[in-house]
Amino acid sequence: MTEAEVKKTLEEALPESQEPTASVESEASAVAEEVARLQAEVELWKDRALRSAAELENYRRRVQRDLQQQILSAQMDILRPLLPLLDNIERGIQAAREAPDMERLKEGLELIHRQFSHTLQKLSIQVIAPEVGSLPDPAYHEVISTVPAPEGVQPHTIVEVVEAGYLYQGQLLRPARVITTE
Repeated sequence: MTEAEVKKTLEEALPESQEPTASVESEASAVAEEVARLQAEVELWKDRALRSAAELENYRRRVQRDLQQQILSAQMDILRPLLPLLDNIERGIQAAREAPDMERLKEGLELIHRQFSHTLQKLSIQVIAPEVGSLPDPAYHEVISTVPAPEGVQPHTIVEVVEAGYLYQGQLLRPARVITTE
């Protein structure tokens, strides 16, 4: 609102018999200055809000890009240790083709199994290996089959571990798959 607009509004508010005085004019001038100051402050806050919104959007994009990079890096950290295992499996296959010595093939497979188990440990993966004769824990074991309980064997006990289970940092990757008695 300009000073002239403020003055006109104040003049309209005066009774018709009264003429605008110097105090009305100075009051109009003060009001116009205050309005101008407030408008400048509003523009300043608008500018700050727009800048903040732009900074927030840039930050969101940067975090999303960084998150994707971190995910890729974490995946590479998991996959990289598995590559030597693949190399050893390929060497074992090649050796079995050239000279099928079953004893050496067995030793090679055991070596690869130990290497793989060690790699899983380095990746903080724990094996769930339930004991035969124990009761299954539904949080960590999946009963895939049941068999009749032989004499002297308690019902609902594990009689065979079909596949080991795995935990990663306390989270279940795969339950151990077991066969129990009825």
